[in-house]
Amino acid sequence: MRWITFGILLYLATALQVAHFGQWSEAGYFHVEFIPMLAVFYALYPAEDYALLACLCCGFMYDLTGIGLLGVNTILLSLAGYGITRIRMNIFRQNPISQAVLVFLTVVFVLLGRNILTRMGLWSADQPMTVLSGYAPTIGITLSSAIYTAIVAPWVFRGLFMIGPLLGFDGPSHHVRNRNR
Repeated sequence: MRWITFGILLYLATALQVAHFGQWSEAGYFHVEFIPMLAVFYALYPAEDYALLACLCCGFMYDLTGIGLLGVNTILLSLAGYGITRIRMNIFRQNPISQAVLVFLTVVFVLLGRNILTRMGLWSADQPMTVLSGYAPTIGITLSSAIYTAIVAPWVFRGLFMIGPLLGFDGPSHHVRNRNR
């Protein structure tokens, strides 16, 4: 894995995330989550140790965008990356449907987890906290963003594989030769 390329891609994803590139609604509905999408990409393809470190870096950069409590996104994206690295050998990673499903589940996990943990962290004893109070807009924004990101993700993954050698790991069209022969 080439860390300079990863740093450039992470910087680009952060810039697109902060600029709300591709957002359809001013209310927050239907926007692309670029940083979690990049975390899923790097959780799927490089070696396991590099994948987990890449997800940790993506989560830290997501925290620096100023959304939620500091550290929550780092923990959530690291957990999502760990889960993806555990199951990635049991799925067909090059299938756009598998990629879309993993991106959808990761975005839902991160956005809802961030909202729940932020509400719990900011909750005080003088305010009553109900379980579903104020979550209807959050669930709508989360699901619309997750669906939109899942639709865009396979195309972004295909574009990332066009720069294949710069990524530092084999893409879907590369085959690893058996070194035991």
